[in-house]
Amino acid sequence: MKINTKIRYGLRMMVVLGEEDDKINTEVLGEKMLVSPKYLRKLAGPLERAGLIKSIQGKFGGYKLAKKPEEINISMVFDAYEESLNISGCTKNMGCLLGETCITAGLWEHFEKLIKDQFFKISIKNIIDNEYSI
Repeated sequence: MKINTKIRYGLRMMVVLGEEDDKINTEVLGEKMLVSPKYLRKLAGPLERAGLIKSIQGKFGGYKLAKKPEEINISMVFDAYEESLNISGCTKNMGCLLGETCITAGLWEHFEKLIKDQFFKISIKNIIDNEYSI
């Protein structure tokens, strides 16, 4: 199981923006994240369309969070990039060929539920504060 680069970098972008009260220009943001401004703009598009960040245009522009860091969670970042975390193709809702007879399907469903109930609810503020138990 590997979380793709868009999610990892998009989440990092959200955390860096969440650490600041004001907007951050693309150059400074790129330096903090060690990525190019061009890649940042690519990351920003889905986050902006989802209402998670704002883009301020112009010479003194940049990006900032559109909501408070405690109002944005990991699930929202996944949704912004239209990604889901599929642990296994072995759950009932994924159309497992064994269906009800599979003795491990319940385990994978439980694992996905733990992720949705625990990991996805972690907020940007939790990450900034290094507090992951919710």
